[in-house]
Amino acid sequence: MRISGIDANLIVALNALLQERSVTRAADRMGLGQPAMSHALARLRDQLGDPLLIRRGNSLVLTERAVSLIEPTALAVAQLERVFEPQGAFDPHTAQRRFRLFATDNLELYVLPLLCKRISAEAPGVSLHVRHLPAEWPDELATGGADLKLGRGYDPPSGMHRQDLLQERFACVLRRGHRAARQTLTLERYAALAHILVSPAGGERGLVDELLATRGLRRQIALTIQHFVVAPFIVARTNLALTIPQRLASMLQRSLRLVVMPMPLALQGYTLAQMWHDRTHADPAHVWLRRTIAEVCESL
Repeated sequence: MRISGIDANLIVALNALLQERSVTRAADRMGLGQPAMSHALARLRDQLGDPLLIRRGNSLVLTERAVSLIEPTALAVAQLERVFEPQGAFDPHTAQRRFRLFATDNLELYVLPLLCKRISAEAPGVSLHVRHLPAEWPDELATGGADLKLGRGYDPPSGMHRQDLLQERFACVLRRGHRAARQTLTLERYAALAHILVSPAGGERGLVDELLATRGLRRQIALTIQHFVVAPFIVARTNLALTIPQRLASMLQRSLRLVVMPMPLALQGYTLAQMWHDRTHADPAHVWLRRTIAEVCESL
C-alpha cells in the first residue's frame, strides 16, 4: 500500500487500541464515541488483514500481528506528534546555525563588522556564509541556495518579502590635492573630469551618463569596475573622479584622504533592503537574523 493511501488518524487509533486493549478506553483516550472507535477498528482490520483484538472471556486480547505492531505504531505516533508540535523559540545563545547570504560589497562593508560583533557576543554558534550577489538571486532564495539577500531594494517578486534598511544618496569623491577639489564642482567641471564607473552588471554607461546626455554633456569614463568598495582606493592614488554613495564615501574619507563633494547633478538616491522568500519567512531563526540586521542598520 502506498503511503498516500494511509489515513494518519487510523495510526493514532491503532496506537490507542494497542495500548488500551479496549474499544471503550481507546475511544475515551482519543475523545471519540465508542461507535467511531469501533468503525476505526473495522477499517484497521480490513486494511491490515488481521482481527488485531479478539475477545477472550470478558476482555480483548491482542493477536500476534497486533503485538508486533505495538512498538512501530507508538514510534509512528511519536514522530507525527513531532511534526505537528508548535515550533520552539530560537535561542541564539545556544543555537548552532549557519546562514547563507547574498550581499553587495557596500552593504558588506556597512553591515558585517557590526553584525559579526553582535553575533560573536550573542550567538557564538551561529556562522554566516556571504556570497556576491548573482543575477539569479530570486531563484536561489526560492530553492534554498541562500537565505537572505542584502542589496538594492526592488519590488519583491512573487513569494518574496522586503524590509528597507538604509537610504543612499550620492556624492563625488576626489583625492585630496586634486585640482578640481579646490573649486566649486559645477556640472561642466564634473563632466570634464576622468571618471571611474562602478557597474555591478558590467554595463558601459550608468544613470549619470543618461542624465548628462539630457544636458548635452558627456563624461570620459577612464575605468569601469564592478565593486564599489575597490573604487575609492583607486581614487586615492589617481586623478580619477568617482560617484558613489555618500555613506561609503564618508566611511573611507579620512583613512584614504579623500575629498567628498556634493553632486552638481540631481541624481536620485536609492534604498538598501533585505529580501527573503516565503520558505524562511516564519522561521524563528531567520526572524532573529533579519531583526538583528535591521537593528545594526539603525545604528549606522
